[in-house]
Amino acid sequence: MSVPIAKISTETARAKINLTLHIGRVIGDPSDPYYGYHPLDSLVVFADVGDRLRSEVSDVTSLHIDGPFGAGLEADERNLILKAYKAVALKADIPPLKFTLTKVLPVASGIGGGSADAAAALRILMRHAELSADEWQVIALSLGADVPVCVMSSTAHMSGIGGDLHGLTGLGSLQAVLVNPGVAVSTGAVFKAFDTGHPAWGEVRETPRPQLSRGDLLARAKDGRNDLQPPATAQQPLIQTVLEALSRQEGCALSRMSGSGATCFGLFSNAEMAKAAANAIAENHPDWWVVPTVLGEG
Repeated sequence: MSVPIAKISTETARAKINLTLHIGRVIGDPSDPYYGYHPLDSLVVFADVGDRLRSEVSDVTSLHIDGPFGAGLEADERNLILKAYKAVALKADIPPLKFTLTKVLPVASGIGGGSADAAAALRILMRHAELSADEWQVIALSLGADVPVCVMSSTAHMSGIGGDLHGLTGLGSLQAVLVNPGVAVSTGAVFKAFDTGHPAWGEVRETPRPQLSRGDLLARAKDGRNDLQPPATAQQPLIQTVLEALSRQEGCALSRMSGSGATCFGLFSNAEMAKAAANAIAENHPDWWVVPTVLGEG
């Protein structure tokens, strides 16, 4: 079913931050529909910084990419934005759209950039197609485990393989600094190393450790960990350098890697301390991407 056409639409693809990320053993049963995936349990928040996606009804569907991190991204059928469009077009009669993505977030950096872009495209497409909530969920999950929570773009508890979501309200916000050192981290290689294990990382659990269900965002973040941080740091030791740079800053209550890396975050007592920390880190490491931000509810 079609809905009234929104000729021009814009969405912000906000950075996704895993305050915690607990991973279970890979699903090894070939009869399981999620065979090969890892079950997870994560406390997810979103930053007030993100990519920008604009769409305009056009004669043909296309994608143009610009912005500071646009170079090197392919605007072809492999891009998740166009995959999102195609998935919806198979279910509903939607007009051709000209998409323009302004890429502000680092690529492949553990903050859901591609997933957030796909989710922004889905939110735009919701203005052009009327599908059931279940249909939107299936489409989102088919694009990636992080896409459903990125469609929500609000504080949530994520479990299963990413599609089981529980929105969390009233937990407030956190002042933070995001840092990416500009190094590539292979998500596949990180998960492979996680599956192999290492005595120093602890035993791989059959099911992921559940999240703390009480307290504010900081208390819940401190209670957990990122199970992918040790294997990612082993692959790219510069992540540890970033974490140490954050933890040395005045007022830093917690430093941790997000997702499969290499972006790390530091949580601070107030906005002034976060800005001072970002300035200090940027001065010492001018080639790093460093951004003070607010995580969670505004």
